[in-house]
Amino acid sequence: MGWQGVPINEKAGEANTMIVLFRILALSLGSFAVGTGAYVVAGVLVDIAEDLSVPVATTGLLVTIFALTFAIASPVLVAATSGVARRRLIIGALILFALANAAAALVPTFSLLLLVRVFAALGAAVFTPVASAFAASLASPGMRGRALSVRLIGTTVAFLVGVPVGTVISGYYGWRMSFILVAALAAVAALGARALLPDVEASADGTFLSHLSIVRRGAVVGVLGLTVLALMASFVVLTYVRPLLESLTGFGTERIALMLAIFGLASIPGTLLGGYAADRWGYRVSMTVMLAVLSASLLSFSLIFAVEAGSILVILATVVTLVAWSIATFAQFPLQQYRLIGVAPQEQSTVLSLNASAIQAGQGMGAGFGALILHFGSLAGLGWGGALCTLVALVVLGYERSISPLQGPHGKRREPH
Repeated sequence: MGWQGVPINEKAGEANTMIVLFRILALSLGSFAVGTGAYVVAGVLVDIAEDLSVPVATTGLLVTIFALTFAIASPVLVAATSGVARRRLIIGALILFALANAAAALVPTFSLLLLVRVFAALGAAVFTPVASAFAASLASPGMRGRALSVRLIGTTVAFLVGVPVGTVISGYYGWRMSFILVAALAAVAALGARALLPDVEASADGTFLSHLSIVRRGAVVGVLGLTVLALMASFVVLTYVRPLLESLTGFGTERIALMLAIFGLASIPGTLLGGYAADRWGYRVSMTVMLAVLSASLLSFSLIFAVEAGSILVILATVVTLVAWSIATFAQFPLQQYRLIGVAPQEQSTVLSLNASAIQAGQGMGAGFGALILHFGSLAGLGWGGALCTLVALVVLGYERSISPLQGPHGKRREPH
């Protein structure tokens, strides 16, 4: 039985599996390019500010404009391009992303840099959900979660590898070379997509408005609400994780960077676990467990404050908590995509674009909620705030269960008992 669920002999099955894997890896390479382009700005803000003579706080708009453009444009553009062949759309999005980053390396003013970041975000806003839907379509229902994990792993690796490499390149050759790197990665990914992805025509059923009308479905709203709450919970703490870790451990910059690297490394098995769990145990059980682990890990940050700061016990507890938090957070990305594809199989790209917007919204709301906690409380309250968000998410998960039938681990729907 191959990835696409067709009975075939063993050798043909192995060949079929390898073909599908290479196709999904091509999509993962695109995710690596797009993820690197999205995150690399954070590592070169100071260099951009100095070169273009603008305040560092102002250069932060490069991150904000990218996120806002992505969140607003993704569902609109994906719905508008529903009739375009998927391979052509993916290649086009990657080419736009490559050209925008190449332009970013050449523009002479900050205002023009902001403009090209908008175009880069438009490319990313189309590529990200369409690539996930394409990856899911390549696999059989029993392998769909793992296919989504492999696609998403490119973004995770971008955070771990692409951003540090881009930052180093900026230090040696200037920030403009970091954008050249991203443009080159996107161009290579576009070539890989052209060579490896099958030329499958898109289904143009429905109008632009009919594709966006899926937001009226209760099950879709419930899952998107879960995405917002889960990301909000994590970003209550993640936004302020550096001062939190410094307060708990007493570490300096280098050791804090090492702890953050541990958090980043744990995201890789977390992403893979989410896809495997969806295939093996189904969505409900897996999401309930991940939310429970997320709640416990975030709450642990607040509880650790009761122990003497900088002690061995605190350091070990903090590391364990970081790993559990990372795994539970990143496992939810393939789980949520898996569920959305199940509740809206005919509008996969559109509903995944809405999920991408929900991720951006959750991040912003989490940062804002964390700021309120710090204004009226202290760092020790961040964990309580994050845990509160996960408890609300568990309530929403129960609501989502009540308005839609359960989904088994192989995509088969069954009625709740």
